[in-house]
Amino acid sequence: MGKIRTTYDTAFKKKAVDLYLKDGMGYKSVAKELGIDHSMVRRWVEYFQAEGLAGLEEKRGKASRGQNQTT
Repeated sequence: MGKIRTTYDTAFKKKAVDLYLKDGMGYKSVAKELGIDHSMVRRWVEYFQAEGLAGLEEKRGKASRGQNQTT
């Protein structure tokens, strides 16, 4: 049986990013505080720094950016 993936809303991801960037906590400290894996915190911080708040939005199931879409 496969793993069940947990999805986190944008507000939760932003809280993790803020703890890292504004409060100066490390990836592992933020992860422990929120009960998630530290690699997720690192990924969310990278997405936020590259794309802003839009980088924290759900990415699964959406068309890739830059692909030509026909209407």
